[in-house]
Amino acid sequence: MNKGPSWIARAGSSAVLWSVALAVVLFGWRTGEILAVAVFSVAAQWEFYRMQERKGAVVFKGLGIASGLMVYAILWFCSVARPGAVQTARLWEEALFVLTVVLLLLRVVLGSRGTLLPLETAGLTLLGVIYIPFLLSFLCRIAIEPNNYADPRVAVLFVILVTKLGDTGAFVAGSLLGKHRLLPRISPKKTWEGFAGGLVAALLASLVIVFFCRNGLLRFRLLDTVLLGLGLGSLGVWGDLAKSAAKRDAHVKDSGHWIPGIGGALDLVDSLLFTAPAFYFYGLARFGGPAIPWIPR
Repeated sequence: MNKGPSWIARAGSSAVLWSVALAVVLFGWRTGEILAVAVFSVAAQWEFYRMQERKGAVVFKGLGIASGLMVYAILWFCSVARPGAVQTARLWEEALFVLTVVLLLLRVVLGSRGTLLPLETAGLTLLGVIYIPFLLSFLCRIAIEPNNYADPRVAVLFVILVTKLGDTGAFVAGSLLGKHRLLPRISPKKTWEGFAGGLVAALLASLVIVFFCRNGLLRFRLLDTVLLGLGLGSLGVWGDLAKSAAKRDAHVKDSGHWIPGIGGALDLVDSLLFTAPAFYFYGLARFGGPAIPWIPR
């Protein structure tokens, strides 16, 4: 009886949010792309830190979120404000992570009185920076960095659509056909049937997008299309499971409650945290970097 409203709320929220995101990408406003991802990143990172606090851990939320925002500030400065400085972006990012670690350890040393497990505090804070803003920033890198194999706008659309349609396929197949649990100790509702449905949906989405957007994915062969469809579909499920493990550890059902039918920002972007970096590095290795021995160029 309660599945109808839940399905409607989930579908409606997803349609509105991702329509806005896709419109920003298609419009080609680079600052808007970075800003949109940064907003979701801050919300998801805040939810992650709140989950840690609910289980009794202490985190340096302000320092962690400031460091996460700096990831996007560096991307914006080196790619939009000063495009000629794009080659120095890696240097700035490395400096940022070194500075973050140093500041976290200084906070532990100078402010450890009354703080339980201070090294755990530093570790959880740093994990929040790497897990959410850093991994999600690869969506921006795909959208704004030039490459020799795809229109960046089509590439980011490919990642979002394949990942989210894979999520939808897993949800539908699991709801209708799910009988055999995937990892019940982490997520009792995830099933092997849902996993298979997600793979099929992601593969079909990959094939359809490459077929209709051939000019935007110039060097994609059938092998690339199949590998990315199956790979992103699989990684999307594991990204969702990683988030589920964090929620189970904190004994919470949803990371947040502000998105009807979905939960919070982390519930919305969890699968992209794994699929965006995977697509980015696949593109570099396959078309722009060291060759993958078993994939012909």
